[in-house]
Amino acid sequence: MKKKAIRAGVLCAMFVAMTEIVGGCAPFPRNQPPDLVKVIQFTSPAVVAIGDERGILGSGFRLADSRWVVTAAHVVTSAPSGSPVVVWDAKHWPARLVHVDKDSDLALLELTADAPMPGLTLAESSVSPAAGEWIVVLGCPFGARATATVGIVSAAPGAILEPPSLRKLMQLNAAVNPGNSGGPVVNLDGKVVGIANATIPGGFGLGFATPISALADLLAAQGRGP
Repeated sequence: MKKKAIRAGVLCAMFVAMTEIVGGCAPFPRNQPPDLVKVIQFTSPAVVAIGDERGILGSGFRLADSRWVVTAAHVVTSAPSGSPVVVWDAKHWPARLVHVDKDSDLALLELTADAPMPGLTLAESSVSPAAGEWIVVLGCPFGARATATVGIVSAAPGAILEPPSLRKLMQLNAAVNPGNSGGPVVNLDGKVVGIANATIPGGFGLGFATPISALADLLAAQGRGP
């Protein structure tokens, strides 16, 4: 009986040790889901709607410590001639169009008066988000106040080759709804990693965003910064 008890004790200790080793070396740790409430509460006040006299056309966001508002080029070029309007907190804030880059689908506006909306900071442009990283897409779909959709980076730019217009874009599985174009894509630190660009009708989980490196290049070329 004593030998059996000792043998059972040894086997039990070996099992516990092996469990700890395997658990310690697990390649896929079971992390808790991220707390997105604070991220959305922190970033959504900087999101604006972009429109004209006809109504809301898309979304945008203010850059921190500046009067610059970023949006998508196709949002402002879809408007008839005239000055775009920034809509925030149900009020219209006049702005002038500073630059449009159709190749990267980015546009830069400047608020022509002081406005109270906060701004967002940009993530490091030289470090691209990896596939699997959590992101939040913010915007004003259908002219609503800022709303959020959540997902991950599905693929880095270059994963999709056709059509050519998608080659330079990040692929997301978070919904990019009509009216989201030009809105910020932020990471869990609340920093902008991309600008919502497009979705493919009928393609479930196929949203796209212009990477932040393109915006950094645009700001540098304009001699401007956030």
